[in-house]
Amino acid sequence: MARFGRREVAEALRERIVSGLHYGRFTGGERLASARALSDEFDVNERVVLAALRELAADGLVELRPRSGAYVTPPHPAGGPSLPDLGGWLVTMLVDARARGLAPRDVGDYVRRCLETRRVRAACIECNGDQLHMLCTELESDHGFVSEAVELEALRGDNVPRALKRADVLVSTMFHVADVQRVAKRLGKPWIGVALRSDITAEVARLLSEGVLYYVASDPRFEPKLRRMLRAIAPVRNLRVAIVGRDDLDAIPPDAPTFVMPSARDYVVARYGMAGGPGRPIQPSRQFSDAAARELLTFMVRANMAALAAGLE
Repeated sequence: MARFGRREVAEALRERIVSGLHYGRFTGGERLASARALSDEFDVNERVVLAALRELAADGLVELRPRSGAYVTPPHPAGGPSLPDLGGWLVTMLVDARARGLAPRDVGDYVRRCLETRRVRAACIECNGDQLHMLCTELESDHGFVSEAVELEALRGDNVPRALKRADVLVSTMFHVADVQRVAKRLGKPWIGVALRSDITAEVARLLSEGVLYYVASDPRFEPKLRRMLRAIAPVRNLRVAIVGRDDLDAIPPDAPTFVMPSARDYVVARYGMAGGPGRPIQPSRQFSDAAARELLTFMVRANMAALAAGLE
């Protein structure tokens, strides 16, 4: 496993705590693993873990008790305050906007115009339905793109799919960069390769090294692709992939960690309910890395600012 710093450890623990609270694996007041155990898990010095825990304590996610350890902070009741860092971040952003000549009360409208002045189209390119769904869903819900799915095989034919012709940008995972670069050059269009969050990758590697890890997906082509992706970071002998409509999801052991792909979530929710699922479900709300999100948002804002400058609002 790659060596982590304070920020990476803090983000990995943050995701673990928030997911645990959401799915009932943690309750308020529950003690986390010791700093020594966490330092062994992340292969870092114990001081790095303590610094990460202090960051989470400052955010209100954990309580540090001298000579006792770190405890998950109970969620705020309905109507109570949100995480302390969110309000502070918002104030910092508004003050910075004021220093740049933008009135704080106008920030909301300015942000909206920089994200919604024009429809920015993305063609999502992948070799299976599960990753196509993941790319399109996150591009639309988080970043505001109008996205269309394009099968990788369609790049190799003579006819260019309509989605590629009208796209402003081509988006794929890093595994298909060579194919996407070729078609982007031929069409004269920009392209973006999306990497996944490092904390999710690290968690997958950890779980696979400890035992069996399940994935629930909808497209049988996802399994060989997933094994190819994970082979470089973890022992794939412990990987099991269950396909909706093909495999018996009830056969997944109740305590087995199970990643549910976004394409399978509607089925899983309809069958097991919001808090249930096959095994012990893990469903990260976002999968794009910060670097990928920055590149996508830079493209979105640049396109909208160009439209504003051209008077197309």
